[in-house]
Amino acid sequence: MIEMTIKCPECDAPVHVDGPYRKVFCRTCRSDIEFPQEVWGDLVGDIKEEIAGFKPGEGTNSNIFGHFNMTLTYGRLAPYCSKCKREFVIEEDYNGSDRLTCPDCDTVKPAFTAPEWFDKAVKGAVLVAGAWPEDNDAEEHKTVSDPVAFSCPQCAGSLMIDGKERLIQCEYCETRVYLPDDLWLMLHPAKKKTRWFIGFE
Repeated sequence: MIEMTIKCPECDAPVHVDGPYRKVFCRTCRSDIEFPQEVWGDLVGDIKEEIAGFKPGEGTNSNIFGHFNMTLTYGRLAPYCSKCKREFVIEEDYNGSDRLTCPDCDTVKPAFTAPEWFDKAVKGAVLVAGAWPEDNDAEEHKTVSDPVAFSCPQCAGSLMIDGKERLIQCEYCETRVYLPDDLWLMLHPAKKKTRWFIGFE
């Protein structure tokens, strides 16, 4: 089990790393952050070695300073249902495609075969649970699906805001408008940290 947060190298904001991704996105400064394959190999290799001595259910916290400033929680836990807390039985609950389904409450969690690049970096990794595949992590850049109306503070013109830019120009009076925090946070809700799991053969 892994929970991971790194500091953005550009702005020092916390960025949750909610799966084995080669690139993560800082919602504060809107930067893409490369997460090198070799960093994954060193990090998970060290974790795997340490938790080999843990009993099931044991874990620990760590702060790591290196390629990234990182806060980690990790341990020897089986994937479990976030709703009813039942542990998943991989052989029974994994359908072999992209999800784990809890037989007690029908909660569905993402799961997928470890990508080839991750398997090369982390020897023996075969399954990732609780995280979306890298090419399906739409949450990273998610904004509201429909534009939101907002009045220009200078001329009261009605502006349609799509959340792509925080500093916009009024189409009526050409004033540059900085979107207020409450509107920006509605368009870009805070991302919650996710606990995810790696299965080894």
